[in-house]
Amino acid sequence: MRATTGLYLLMLSSLCACSDGATRIAYEIESSVAAFNRSDAKTTSIRHVPEASPDGCAGAYTVQFTANSALVIWCRAPDGAGVQGSHITTYHLRFVEVPKTYKLDKAAGEPTIIELAKEHGKVVVTEVR
Repeated sequence: MRATTGLYLLMLSSLCACSDGATRIAYEIESSVAAFNRSDAKTTSIRHVPEASPDGCAGAYTVQFTANSALVIWCRAPDGAGVQGSHITTYHLRFVEVPKTYKLDKAAGEPTIIELAKEHGKVVVTEVR
């Protein structure tokens, strides 16, 4: 029983370690794309509302979807004087193609809207706002 408890705690801690803001967006993309692929819809939108914790941005932030590359979030310092922290992932690229770069400044708690479309058997990011 002790080994089982240890394994459970290890698995739980590994899940918690992946909860930064960029990874949460990537997980939301993963689940949304799965549902989108099961539907007959040609387009869909994801409305991601940022969480301050754990490891999110409590204030204003910048989000960037880089063409064919990383998803980055920069948390702005409360006084607006620079970056307080950042998160980065490429996990979303397993589920979507990102043909161009999108970079947006967002206010604290402001959602990011990700527009997706089915194109040639793939799911493509067509807009981020």
